[in-house]
Amino acid sequence: MRLFQDRTGDELLGERDALRRVQHVADATATEKAAFAARLDRTRAEELSILSFHRGVVGNREKLLEAALTRSVVTLDGIGADDRNLTLIASGGRLIEQAKMSLASEDVAEGVVPGDVLNVFDNSHDPDTVRWAVLNCHDYTHADIIASLIKERIELLVVVTMNAASQLYWEYATADVHRLFCFVVIVNVAELGGSGAFVPFRRFGKKRHATLRTAGQIFSTRGPVETTAFVELDVDELRRLRTAYGERGLAGPKDMDSVRYAPLAPSEHYMHTHDRGAGAPPVDRVQDIRLDWNGDDPLVAVVQLNSLPAKDYVSCRYRLRDLDKLDGRANRVRNFESGVSLHLEMLERQLAMRPPGDRQLDFLVLPEVFVSRGFADEVIVPFCRRTNAIAICGVDYPGETDEENCNSAWIMTGAGLFRSYEKITRSQYDALDVVDGERMRMTRGDTLYRFVNGQHQAFGVLICYDFSHFDLVHRINLQGRDGPLDALFVIAHNPFGELYRTCCIADSHRFYQHVVLCNVATYGGSGVFAPVRTEGARQTLMAAGLRNETVALTRLALNAQREARDKTDAQLHEEAKGIGTMMRRPGIYSRRL
Repeated sequence: MRLFQDRTGDELLGERDALRRVQHVADATATEKAAFAARLDRTRAEELSILSFHRGVVGNREKLLEAALTRSVVTLDGIGADDRNLTLIASGGRLIEQAKMSLASEDVAEGVVPGDVLNVFDNSHDPDTVRWAVLNCHDYTHADIIASLIKERIELLVVVTMNAASQLYWEYATADVHRLFCFVVIVNVAELGGSGAFVPFRRFGKKRHATLRTAGQIFSTRGPVETTAFVELDVDELRRLRTAYGERGLAGPKDMDSVRYAPLAPSEHYMHTHDRGAGAPPVDRVQDIRLDWNGDDPLVAVVQLNSLPAKDYVSCRYRLRDLDKLDGRANRVRNFESGVSLHLEMLERQLAMRPPGDRQLDFLVLPEVFVSRGFADEVIVPFCRRTNAIAICGVDYPGETDEENCNSAWIMTGAGLFRSYEKITRSQYDALDVVDGERMRMTRGDTLYRFVNGQHQAFGVLICYDFSHFDLVHRINLQGRDGPLDALFVIAHNPFGELYRTCCIADSHRFYQHVVLCNVATYGGSGVFAPVRTEGARQTLMAAGLRNETVALTRLALNAQREARDKTDAQLHEEAKGIGTMMRRPGIYSRRL
């Protein structure tokens, strides 16, 4: 694959109106057409070439069609006489037009007519070819399109863009190579930069120093620069991994015998999970439940503390009440839960020291499979009663037998347990047996819950590996609703806290909502994320760090978020005067697809 990040010839950086003007290609000059023709001459046979936008494309349809006989070429075509904003895909002897489906505010201002076709390039006729799809800039922000692509099981997603939000698109891509388990390539114009290639691998090679990042960003550009890059995407290995995870899944080695890479574990779409074959996790229903909660500006306490060692959970079959019975001298559970109690006492004191009118805690959030059910009943419920808070907490397994095993998040109020949400998916860390390499049975949930107050404001809860499934995130947000949830709470006990942090940033914009992540301190990554311009880490209202024990208080700006959802991007752009202002809206606020 060859990426061409070239200049358009227009001054785009910092010129929002220029992004609108330059896309009109009907008046392209002969010089511009010749310049694009020269770029096409740089492409090579048997390769995929992705060219950044240039107005001269308009005079080169025949040359693109000729190229399609020996290679594949993707580029933006701009806004034509029929008012469509087109992407051109020259491949297999054809020139395919794909009209932009999700319109940015610039498109709307220019009277662009939206498209309604998403092309997926099928490889069932020839297994040596790649199954892939192409998106045009703002299409990549649209949650409905991403949910559709998951069903298509693409191997490569190409995003051609002319957009200053390259950092946000990198967050999207890092989340998507995990959730779609595919390659993602982004190509921008040189004036704006930010092109990149992303792979679903954590490392090349088996040495720890070979780490790329949570998902492999194997190529990227920063700032205005012209560059050409040749990138090899190991599609054969991706297919081998998809097959291996599908056949062996949790029973196989974590790296699935990959010689060259340390792969990211995929979602259940490609993972055999001990007692269930690979495929979309089944959900019977999405249920709305009435619960009074502060949907305006709730104060949230994220409890990122050390848990008991993982081996302790396994040794007692995830039933913490039995751990001290196995070693009566240790009192490990009693000491651990006494420490959690102490942190809750300190939190109450901290709340009491806040100014009057700012002492009400609305949510207390603790990690996945964190404390015993007895502790939740005897300590957390009374805490909720004293503070009038809602608690979301991961508890240990119920009952005595393997048939009763389940991973639950309890939603509690001062009146007691309000609802138990059972994890829908099963990860490599769930229900491990005391016999090394073996696994216990695990009963999974089949219902997603949304908690709705009298003003129709709603929040949802997911447990860890559930969050690796964009289809679950999409359903809990949008099934049977006109718009997304106000907030999503994710509790985790996950070594890949950095990966989930990226998913939180991507989802907080694609669904234009607050996302609260609570992980154990050992793995870190807990935080509060929103579609807000923030100092330091993007869209981050709170970041708890790694191996840091903390109870962090953060106020969610749900009223401001709700008001921004009802504004146009032009209004949001005018109001974007710095830190704390809301970002522009994603595709689902353009229209549902």
